[in-house]
Amino acid sequence: MSAPALDRRFFGFLVAGGINTLFGYAVYGGQVLLGVVPHIAVTVSTVAGVLFNFLTTSAVFKSRDLRKLPRFLAVYGVMLSLNILLLDLLMRAGLGPLLAQAVILPIFALTFLAMRRFVFAASPEQTS
Repeated sequence: MSAPALDRRFFGFLVAGGINTLFGYAVYGGQVLLGVVPHIAVTVSTVAGVLFNFLTTSAVFKSRDLRKLPRFLAVYGVMLSLNILLLDLLMRAGLGPLLAQAVILPIFALTFLAMRRFVFAASPEQTS
């Protein structure tokens, strides 16, 4: 893969990620404002966003192959676990749940690397 193709894909991932992040944070924030416990709210917002995220992310990687969904879900499972851990640490440090989640968001740029390597990596038949 050439560098310009990677740049376009990464830019597309950032745009899709921005949309996904706004969606997920809106679901999370709405729940917190309604009194839902933050750990439950982040879990529900993650689950609610997974299929939406699969559609936008798979468009970036030009693959709507549903056989990739289990690996996609596994990456999100790891990211959810990391999110809950960091959310708990930041809230124990005194941040409110909305600010704590906002502080955590930039770390999820790592999701691009995981998606590129473990979910949407080119199969041998695509590269030959």
